[in-house]
Amino acid sequence: MTGSLETATESGDRLKSLEVLRDRIASAIDDCGSARDLAALSRQLTDVLAQIAEIESSSAGKRKGNPLDELAKRRASRLPETAN
Repeated sequence: MTGSLETATESGDRLKSLEVLRDRIASAIDDCGSARDLAALSRQLTDVLAQIAEIESSSAGKRKGNPLDELAKRRASRLPETAN
């Protein structure tokens, strides 16, 4: 994914912004000539990749749904509510 980081962040789409940032950091790593800068950029890339993975896994869970959650919903709909 390429594009303007400014455009991506203005869209309000966090995942899209992180993907553009990931690509920009990766490009900076490829062009990096300093070991100190490389280490800092690598840490930033690792953090961005972790954030992307977290968003993608939570989005996948929302789309697919957890089978245990679905079973609990079905069970709850069949059981009468108890008065406290």
